[in-house]
Amino acid sequence: MEQNNMRINNLFFIGLVIFIYFSGCAQRKNFEPKQVDGSVIFNHFLKSELEWTSRSGAMLKNGEVITQNGKTLLRLKNKAKIVNETNEFYIIAKDCQHIEIINKNTQETKKFDIPACLVAANIRDNFLAFVLRDNSYGIIDIMEKKSVFNDKGASIIAVNSLIANPVFLDTNVVFPMLDGQLVVTSLKDMKVQRVVIVNSDQFFSNVIFLQSQDSKILTATQKKVMTLADGKTFSYEANIKDVKFYQGHYYVLTLEGKIVELDTTMRVLNEVELPFALLSGIVIAEDKLFTMERQGYLIELDLKDFSYKTYFLQNILGKVLGNGIVFYDNKRIYYDKYYLDFSRDWKK
Repeated sequence: MEQNNMRINNLFFIGLVIFIYFSGCAQRKNFEPKQVDGSVIFNHFLKSELEWTSRSGAMLKNGEVITQNGKTLLRLKNKAKIVNETNEFYIIAKDCQHIEIINKNTQETKKFDIPACLVAANIRDNFLAFVLRDNSYGIIDIMEKKSVFNDKGASIIAVNSLIANPVFLDTNVVFPMLDGQLVVTSLKDMKVQRVVIVNSDQFFSNVIFLQSQDSKILTATQKKVMTLADGKTFSYEANIKDVKFYQGHYYVLTLEGKIVELDTTMRVLNEVELPFALLSGIVIAEDKLFTMERQGYLIELDLKDFSYKTYFLQNILGKVLGNGIVFYDNKRIYYDKYYLDFSRDWKK
């Protein structure tokens, strides 16, 4: 009886969140740029449409894979999904019972059993660190083919699709948990060294961004950007859509249409507001930040002075964009079956 009541309560909360979200969308105004500086067309084709995306990769409907380094020769079948790419391996969620790793040089594959669906992973040396959909996490020795560490976080209800991957430090690994915590675990004795709460909201509190720089840990959830450095914590709170770290600075997109530049102590260096803009994706090339406005615009922001230009954005047939899937890597923004490459002449 208690379990049934718990399920009913969970469904009620999820329904309430969905109702509030769509009520807000129904009343939302559209972004109206003060000036339009031209028109840009998605001038490159993919062989198939985007079907699924995550923080680290995307799948096309024909099984082809895109990672943060761009298009790959990898093709997956039977609903397998790319989770991460390292210098040596592709990490694949084969199904909800196995992790598969593929050596990029030898094409050798290895499989490891897991009790739930894989959502995040990383590899360094012989250690495979992973996070599962039920908020459990662990480490597998890929040479010995055995689990060397396992633990589980708090139960979660709903997560943001931008799920960060674990990050390796000198002798530790940092797990980005789905309940908004960072768990620092020693690779020497396989024991938890520290737990940091980044966000504790009941819904969508998972860590969406995690990197390291020197001795600093750089992280974010939907509500907070945080730096951990030399025993100190610096944080910035906002309604966060996405985060990128570039040349010592954070660049934050907010749900209200702001683009904010922060240093690692969370001092606001620059900020521009685009009222009602639905910003998606962050690509930085030649000191210019590019982001897509989902109602049909491309924003080009000059990082030197934070001035910006706005362009009409259309698909290769000249049509206004719809509500298609968007993904971005280090150089490109992908939409449906088209993409812009900002390392080349993107204004053609």
